Amino acid sequence: MTFNLRYDKPDLGNNAWTVRKDAVAHLIAAHAPDIIGTQEGKAHQLLDLHRLLPDYQSVGYDRTGTGIDEYCAIFYRLDRLRCLASDDFFLSDTPEIGGSISADWGNSIPRMVSWAVFAVAGKEGTVTIFNTHLDYRSARARELGARLISDRLGQLNLTESCVFLTGDFNAAPGTPPRDTLKQPLPNQLHLHDALADVELEHQLSFHDFTGKAFDAVDTIYYDRRCSLRDVQVYTGKWQGILPSDHFPVIAEFDKSPTN
Repeated sequence: MTFNLRYDKPDLGNNAWTVRKDAVAHLIAAHAPDIIGTQEGKAHQLLDLHRLLPDYQSVGYDRTGTGIDEYCAIFYRLDRLRCLASDDFFLSDTPEIGGSISADWGNSIPRMVSWAVFAVAGKEGTVTIFNTHLDYRSARARELGARLISDRLGQLNLTESCVFLTGDFNAAPGTPPRDTLKQPLPNQLHLHDALADVELEHQLSFHDFTGKAFDAVDTIYYDRRCSLRDVQVYTGKWQGILPSDHFPVIAEFDKSPTN
C-alpha cells in the first residue's frame, strides 16, 4: 500500500486527524498489507497509528531531521517481515545531509526517501522498498528527485532482493518524473508502474477531501522480477469518514515473474 496520510494541519470536522485516525487504522487493518509506504505523517500521527495497529512497526525519519516534521515512514507487519536495514536520503545535491535543500532545484521544503530491506517469513531472499514524496510546486525538483531516486536504485545489488518504490509523486503518468522511474537501470533493474494498465480515470487518487479524485499522483512501482496480481485505488470510507485527502493505492504481488 502507498498512502498519503495528510498531515495534521489541523482540518475541520470529519477531516480532522483526531477523527480520521480511526478510519485510517480501520482501512489498514481491513486490508492488512505487508508493507505501507506513507507520506506526510507527523510523529504524533505515526504514534497514533502504532497504538491502533499493534501488529505493525515502522522505520524512517522526518524531512527536517528534527523529529517534528513530515515523515515518509514505512510500516510493516511484524509477523511477516523482519527489517534488516533502513535509512533515509534527501532529494538534493547533498543527499546524505538531513534536511538539505538545493536552491536551484526550486523546492522550498526538504524532500526525501526512506528505504528499508526486509526478510520475509518463510521466503528466500529479501524485499527492498523505497518510499518518497516529491515536491508539489517545483517541476524541476520533481524531475531531479526522480533522477536521484533512479540513480540510487541503479546502485542496488539485486542478487537476492526484489524492489518496490511507493510514493506520492505529485506528477501524473506520462510526465518526466514518472517516465524517469520506468527507465531500465545499469544493474538490470526495470520498474513497472502497477497502475499502468488501469484506465486513467481509475488511477486518480488525490481528491482534496471531496471524495471525487481528480489527479493521478500516487502509485507503486515494482520490480519486473515480481508479478502483479491485483491493484486498485481504494475509494472506500469508514462510517462515512474519508481517511485522507488521498485515496491509497493497494496492490498484491507474487515474488516471481510472469512469463
